[in-house]
Amino acid sequence: MNKRKITVFAVGVSLVLGMIATGVAPALADGQAGTTLSAEKTASGFWERYIVYDWTLEKSVDPTSLEIKSGQSGSVEYWLTATRTKVSELDKIGVRGQVCVTNGGERTTENLKIVDRVQYKTGAGQFQDLPGASQTIIPAQQLGPGESKCYSYEIEFTPVPGAIYRNVAKVTITNHSGWLPGGQNCPGPDLCPFGPEPKADFSLPGSPTIIEKDAEAHVIDVQTCPAGFTCTPSDLGPWHFTGSGSVHFTKEIRNVSAPCDTYFYLNNTATLKESDTHQKRTASAMVTIYTGPCPGGCTLTIGYWKTHAGFTGRNPDRVTPLLPIWLGTTGGAKSIQVTSAAQAVSLLSMSGDASNGINKLYAQLLGAKLNMANGADGSAVASTIAAADAFLATKKAADWGSLSKADKQMVLGWMTTLDNYNNGYIGPGHCP
Repeated sequence: MNKRKITVFAVGVSLVLGMIATGVAPALADGQAGTTLSAEKTASGFWERYIVYDWTLEKSVDPTSLEIKSGQSGSVEYWLTATRTKVSELDKIGVRGQVCVTNGGERTTENLKIVDRVQYKTGAGQFQDLPGASQTIIPAQQLGPGESKCYSYEIEFTPVPGAIYRNVAKVTITNHSGWLPGGQNCPGPDLCPFGPEPKADFSLPGSPTIIEKDAEAHVIDVQTCPAGFTCTPSDLGPWHFTGSGSVHFTKEIRNVSAPCDTYFYLNNTATLKESDTHQKRTASAMVTIYTGPCPGGCTLTIGYWKTHAGFTGRNPDRVTPLLPIWLGTTGGAKSIQVTSAAQAVSLLSMSGDASNGINKLYAQLLGAKLNMANGADGSAVASTIAAADAFLATKKAADWGSLSKADKQMVLGWMTTLDNYNNGYIGPGHCP
């Protein structure tokens, strides 16, 4: 990089020179006065290669389904594959630098303009302008007396084989001392804009500087372990990629407290973020986990029966084969005969009103009778069921508000006993 400084002083007749020597700005007969400029510049050749990448992310798992019974464990393997693809490559060749201008006079510049251009020559020839290789800078603000400012430029061009280069900046104003329009020293109408012309030699690099965008990527993996399970990966990540590559890790899945005869879904979503644009790519993999059939003779909660009526994921419909079931004595005036899985789910959900004690009793009584129909011993709650059935033959949910305090406590007592039975606290015990 070369730097040259050129100062242009007012030139003209002896009268003008004398006025400069005494520090008085030259003036025309009509009272016009001017200022002076000095300028210096830098020039640095460049050859830059811009490469832009894009990324994709894939994720897979094996196996995609497992059966893990209560207290047991299973293992799966994951693969993450990040692929980097070059989407564009562009070379830029040219020169860049600054032109620094100083107003050395006592007047603000007028119509400050900088025309920066590339010149070249081959062999012993003369420098000449390279066609199309120029840039015009018109500053937004003029320079005040004694003020200096630097202006950046960048010019791209196609190299000329075997050439050497220089950069020339023509800095002009229309109120330069001695070159004012109409003055004695103005050579002509087109020459009155006047000022310094700093030059700087430069050369082009022999090889490009590589500038990459999104050359790297960062990957994280987020798992959602189902309730009742623990999930322990062999590698938690995150992972950093500087090019295409893959990651392999395993995950141990243990059934700690998940209910039997239920399907669960282990979802993992990996997210790749590109290094510069921060664009994101995601990839997911899912493992289906079945907890195995429930053993016979044990009880299940009303939550199990709600999710095993044919409306929840892949869980089988275990309710319909056990219907119909009466809540209340058979044929009682206000007894309810449960004949469909949809009706059963509504009652097990307390008909949407858990503040009503009779709705609570319906739910736990239906759960107990489904357990008994499924093979569980109901002798521990036989008397409670008989009393509740007799009551529900004459009362329904709409009657809850008119019950006496004693009757409400009696209903809630039956509900609690049946709840304990369904949860395995009394009777044959809860299914694992």
